[in-house]
Amino acid sequence: MRADRDERRQRAGMGRHAVITEWLDTRAEQLPAAARDALRGLVASAPPDRLPRQLVHFDFRSANVLCADGEIAAVLDFEEARHDHRLVDLARATILLGTRYHDWGPVPPEVHARFLAGYQAVRPLTPAESGWWDVLLLWQALAMVPPGEDPTGWGPSALSRLPQS
Repeated sequence: MRADRDERRQRAGMGRHAVITEWLDTRAEQLPAAARDALRGLVASAPPDRLPRQLVHFDFRSANVLCADGEIAAVLDFEEARHDHRLVDLARATILLGTRYHDWGPVPPEVHARFLAGYQAVRPLTPAESGWWDVLLLWQALAMVPPGEDPTGWGPSALSRLPQS
């Protein structure tokens, strides 16, 4: 945990362009070159990183949400909380939405769209956030692709998000 905390402190001053580029350079070797290149292209064309930072959960998923009578009763597990853009947290939550404790796997893109629509019914994305949405969603999807075996299908799910040329 200490190494992770130190890394987060070091990256706190970096802009989103630099954070994603650093991730591509150091932690994305398991991904196909086409996926890395596509994300680099999206990052290069993304608007300036002027998204406000705030305290975010960073592990919002079904395993960490308790419901009672069809309503959210509690959100658990704040050990991943950090100071970041709320849109990064939303993108990560969108990708991790259906994960529980075993055999984590992705949910279909239709679920992602419904989750975003529900979010926007309460708080629409700003133009700057809209300019970052596809970049952050692809980044978070690619971040879930494991090296080696992929029994739950994170790779195909993430690669289906690549822009079609």
